[in-house]
Amino acid sequence: MSISFEQLSRHFDKQAVRVHRNRRLEDEIYSDAILITKSLTSFAPEFIYVGKRSMLPGNAANMENASLMLINDAELPVQEDVQSSPNIIEFTAGEDVFEIYNQTRELFLEKAETEQAKATLLKAFAAGKGMDHIVSVAADILGNPVIVIDLSYKVLAYSDSEVADPVWRDNLEKGYCSYDFIATVQKMKSVQNGAKSGEPYEVFCSGSAAAKMVAKIKIGDKPVGNLILLGTERPIHPRDRDLAAFAGEMVAAELQKNSFYRNSTHAVYDELIYDLLENHLNGKELVQERLRSSNIRLTGRLSVLVLDIAQYDASGKYNGYLRDRIRTLFTAEHQIFYNEHIVSIRERELKAARMECGPDMREFLTSNQIRLGISREFSDIADCRKYYLQAVKALEIGLTAMPADPVVLYSDVQLYDMLSAYTQGDYREVCHPALLTLREYDGKHHADLYHTLFIYLKNNRQLQRTATELFIHRNTLRYRLHQISVLIHVDLDNIDNVLKLYMSYKMTAYLDRLREAGECTSG
Repeated sequence: MSISFEQLSRHFDKQAVRVHRNRRLEDEIYSDAILITKSLTSFAPEFIYVGKRSMLPGNAANMENASLMLINDAELPVQEDVQSSPNIIEFTAGEDVFEIYNQTRELFLEKAETEQAKATLLKAFAAGKGMDHIVSVAADILGNPVIVIDLSYKVLAYSDSEVADPVWRDNLEKGYCSYDFIATVQKMKSVQNGAKSGEPYEVFCSGSAAAKMVAKIKIGDKPVGNLILLGTERPIHPRDRDLAAFAGEMVAAELQKNSFYRNSTHAVYDELIYDLLENHLNGKELVQERLRSSNIRLTGRLSVLVLDIAQYDASGKYNGYLRDRIRTLFTAEHQIFYNEHIVSIRERELKAARMECGPDMREFLTSNQIRLGISREFSDIADCRKYYLQAVKALEIGLTAMPADPVVLYSDVQLYDMLSAYTQGDYREVCHPALLTLREYDGKHHADLYHTLFIYLKNNRQLQRTATELFIHRNTLRYRLHQISVLIHVDLDNIDNVLKLYMSYKMTAYLDRLREAGECTSG
């Protein structure tokens, strides 16, 4: 058992009035605490000494190596008495010396218990009985149920402890966390803040009175899952943080024995897609070997589908509603949870028409504030990650380019993706010179020629449809078109000119929306 000076300083941070550090001693590690008495004749560097300033012996040996926790009952600067040993945590005269001493001793006892518990966990790992055994031992030590999930929120292992929390009991029975549960958890501030930290963190939610502690499971620097401690049997203690982290390390060591860091009960297909998305498989030959060994055949046209559930509200719905509805609407696809998205691979026959999303699916997505991004089609599953990123990009661009549409195909927004180099620049860099002329003219004369030409081109240059959409008379439209012709000197009967102008309109409008969104955000 050992505690550092810094650990003691942090523990008594609210009680101490001053901390004096000696650079030579600030990394000192102590094995125990000793109460200062009149009979004390020498100080040893391996102990921290607790007492009052008035009790310090004037002729004690090795004073220069002492580390002290002193109550300043003389109301004089402590360092004047102990010039040779400024490694001191100082308290006011109102503090109780025995209370300070008892708190310090408790820290050492807790440290000893923690070290013993870690030794027990290490022994559980060394026994070679698998992850279930490690989790069971961890639950006994921590006095609460312990659950291990992977990054796709599938349950890898859990202790035999009775789980009182109804939501977690349901998750354990199913073997995975429902999408409703995931969507709710992802919105919690404690989860969002804790996920950014490398340390275990506590989670509190309105649906359960019990606190939870989450410890990341990492192999190397890469997160592969989470260990969850449910505080249903007893309150979570501060020391549980250290033990939960160590239990996570033991689970990680056990997972590392498996070639894919994953639970052997998971579907082989899930494993393959996850590894492709993570870039774990190097080379197309290795991918083909995995396909053959898993008896997976993919012969059609493939697309990656990514569902964004960040805005989904699970309140008022049963636990599992979202997963059930998705499985009903996406009957041919198998979903996994990856990087805060629901991801699936869609396969269709080579002779099939362009993939469409029916009205039922669009209504479901719209009513639940879920958005769907779809990649371009591809044929080699080894390229899965590339097209996953396309689907994610479609979601990102769709927020600006087509915010009212819950389904965004990358092929429909690919043009805007190519504009990424201009997102911080001026629309003039992509705007056709003729359109720049119209915008400048409208600005000076309060006209509407720029918009008129766009509606005219959008309606395939049909006069009546254009006039109707603009709510103007056909003769008014003819006059405007004449003005436009005089200003821009572009032959609108030439299809190449029409295409260039229309594409310029689309690109300029997208960059305008991006700029407006940026101004709203900064404002």
